[in-house]
Amino acid sequence: MTLTTYPMIRDGAERLLILLHGWSAEQHHLAAYVPLVDPDERFSAFCPRAPHDLPEGDGASWYDRTDGTPVAESYRGAVDAVDGYVRQKMERAGIGPEGTVIGGFSQGGFLALSVALRTGGLRCAGVWAMCCGLADVDGLDLDLTATSGAGRRALIQVGEHDPIITPDRGRAAAAALTDAGWDVSTHGYEMAHSQRIEMMIDARSWLASI
Repeated sequence: MTLTTYPMIRDGAERLLILLHGWSAEQHHLAAYVPLVDPDERFSAFCPRAPHDLPEGDGASWYDRTDGTPVAESYRGAVDAVDGYVRQKMERAGIGPEGTVIGGFSQGGFLALSVALRTGGLRCAGVWAMCCGLADVDGLDLDLTATSGAGRRALIQVGEHDPIITPDRGRAAAAALTDAGWDVSTHGYEMAHSQRIEMMIDARSWLASI
C-alpha cells in the first residue's frame, strides 16, 4: 500500500522518526511538531496519511471502526501496512531498526505500539505513544514477555482529563512495557485528548537520548 507522506529529510541524519496521526487528522498534523522535537535535525522524519478518507471530507482514519471499536481485520491490516511502510523507509535510508523511532497520537499511537510490540516484528529503538494504549484486537499478537523490550526506549504521554482514551489506559500500557523490559518514561498533562507544548518539550529531551 502506498501512503501519501509528508517527508522531512535531513542531510546526514542517521535516524528515522515515523509519526502517525490520529483519527480525522492528516499527514501534516504531527509533522508540524518535528522542528520542535528534533531541533538538531538528527532524524529524518516521515509522516504518512492514513489510507481511509472520512466521508465528511475531514481527515482520514487508519482502520474501520464499529461504535468506536476497531474492526479486527481492518486494524490488523493497518498494522501490516504501517510495518511495511516503516521497513520501506528504513531500507531506502539505509537505517536499521536500532536507529528508528515510531510514534503516534491516538489511533496512530495504538498502531505505533502495535508495530513496535507485535511478535516477530520490528525491534525499533523507541516508541512514542500519545493519548493511547495497547490495542485489544482479535488475532493481534503482542510480545510482552519478560526481557522482550531489551532496554529499548518508550515514551508514554497521557491527558489527565482525557475522556476518549482515559489516562489509566496509557499508564497500563506503560506498566506492561516496563514489565517486558522496556525503558519507559511516562508523563501526564493537564489536558483532555490533545497535545500541549509541554509534551513536545518532553519528547525533545527523550528523542535526544536516542
